[in-house]
Amino acid sequence: MIRKLSVLLFMAVIMLANEGSAQYQKVNSHGLDIYFRIFGKGTPILIVGGGPGDVSDRVLGICDLLSQSYQCILVDQRGTGLSSPTKYDSTTISVALTLDDFETIRTSLGYKDWVVLGASYGGYLASLYAADYPASISSIIFVGTAGLNMDLFAYFLDNIMVRLQPADIEVIKYWDDSAIMAQDPQKAQVEQIRAMMPAYFYDRNKSLLVSEPMELTDFNFDVGRWIFADIGKRNLDLTKMGLSYDKPVLILHGRQDPMGESIPQIVSRFYAKSKLVFLERCGHYSWVEQPEPFYAAIKDFLPPGK
Repeated sequence: MIRKLSVLLFMAVIMLANEGSAQYQKVNSHGLDIYFRIFGKGTPILIVGGGPGDVSDRVLGICDLLSQSYQCILVDQRGTGLSSPTKYDSTTISVALTLDDFETIRTSLGYKDWVVLGASYGGYLASLYAADYPASISSIIFVGTAGLNMDLFAYFLDNIMVRLQPADIEVIKYWDDSAIMAQDPQKAQVEQIRAMMPAYFYDRNKSLLVSEPMELTDFNFDVGRWIFADIGKRNLDLTKMGLSYDKPVLILHGRQDPMGESIPQIVSRFYAKSKLVFLERCGHYSWVEQPEPFYAAIKDFLPPGK
């Protein structure tokens, strides 16, 4: 019991320790100020979070872990957090603009190249970044990646729903009611995500570390709508676009991640110089659920000071 409590407290500290400890910096990219924070020193790693539309603090725990040995650059992606335009449409929110934002930050910091770590949708975005700017990336780390296209949506929601308890599903149904949704769409969507969170974890209790501090402002669903429209319009399927990136790749994936095991295997076959590591007893938030093997796998792949 004491050991279990200690582990939970350790993970809570890991998730919250650096909050507010790094000052925001900004660059101007295509007329919009893009904000980012830097944690730690060492080999630079661009941290690309998920969503699309999630606030950057949702992957702050990755920075807390890795900044012990590396320099983590955490970006408020275009349309989220401080990097928010006055209007949301195809002229302000797109994949190409987001990738240009990354490049603007990299060049402003004077890096010839950097490591890119993409979590969830951020993994798919990292692959698109590598396709467009292969010389800018020294290696890629995928964490619970969404893959090379949008094929996961054929089964992802089924994987989530089958893992939930009846009480979770009742909560989701309540917030999905059209009358409730009409009153406050943002709150209704966020509360559904909160109710689904246990399905993202191997250990249901650990999901509370993510769901309890969740706020309504953690998600910008307008960003997701414009990004998915852009992906569909441009048919951004990496399996059909060809491969121009041939540097080292690490794929970290929870054995019980609702993304399934086929996605990391497909990504591993796609990248010739890839290493696939499954983290046991672990779901989608591997840095929360299994921080020690998560950190160890990255240090093995990317020795500090390299």
